[in-house]
Amino acid sequence: MKDRLVTGLILAAILIPIVSIEIFLEMFQVLMTLFVIIASYEMIRMYESRKKFQGLLKIGIVLLTLGTFFSVGGVLGNLEHNPLQANGALSITIPIFTIILLSFLVLFRDFNGEDVGKALTIINYVGLGAASIVILRFLGVRFIVYLLLITSATDIFAYIFGMKYGKHKLAPHISPKKSWEGAIAGTVFATIIASSFALFYGSVFYPGTWIGDFVNSGGEQTLLDNFSTLGENNPLWVQALVIVPVTFLGSIFAQIGDLVASRLKRTYNIKDFGTILPGHGGLLDRFDSVLFVAMFLTAVFLLIYRIYPAIIV
Repeated sequence: MKDRLVTGLILAAILIPIVSIEIFLEMFQVLMTLFVIIASYEMIRMYESRKKFQGLLKIGIVLLTLGTFFSVGGVLGNLEHNPLQANGALSITIPIFTIILLSFLVLFRDFNGEDVGKALTIINYVGLGAASIVILRFLGVRFIVYLLLITSATDIFAYIFGMKYGKHKLAPHISPKKSWEGAIAGTVFATIIASSFALFYGSVFYPGTWIGDFVNSGGEQTLLDNFSTLGENNPLWVQALVIVPVTFLGSIFAQIGDLVASRLKRTYNIKDFGTILPGHGGLLDRFDSVLFVAMFLTAVFLLIYRIYPAIIV
């Protein structure tokens, strides 16, 4: 528990300024690139608990994951860059990456159809998940905070209420300690907390105060303000009709993401994905639900942006 707490505090001290301060944007993108490399290796390491992969094959899978990450997230851009408008590259990269991956069946003797599925899992799970986090950061720090509030509140309150009131097992074949009581409480509290942040963002972080100038220099009033006409031309209750269900579903996906990671580890009989974070395990052990929710939120915000784009003055 001590190692877990210390690691969490160190992570917070490093990540909070890098994610929230604009001058560190390029450093954030570099860190996300390193995350993709390490997380890809963690999944390869998991699969290798049953079958070893050749060195060149491992490099190829990591490179394809990085390629997916770069083409979807549009990383190494500046603050004016909008990844939601920069996904035309996918029409080029997806066919190429598919051809390369299937070519591994010929290039590597021990690489078979089952291994294609494993590689695709790594490429999509890690590559798309990390790219989604980058997209949310480009949209604004408030989107990252919203993401982390959903995942953190879900995890914390599911644990607290599950420990005290948990009687009905949620998925005993995957994670025996998780309960329906904890899952419901986690979703309820996460929905309240994260939705409140999204709807009253400008009231809490008001420009003119030191923290308001720090995290809300643009003066946005809600999560959708200055992003979509949903946040610019509609009263708060209309925005709530969008935000609350999205937050509710995000919390559910956070728990599904956690269970997916647990199912993978149980399938391959490993305790953790890695050891890079003392008390937590690997990067995927710490950020499994974050990747899941980031993909969901990016898909939702992409849809909102396409249907109700912001008014450009």
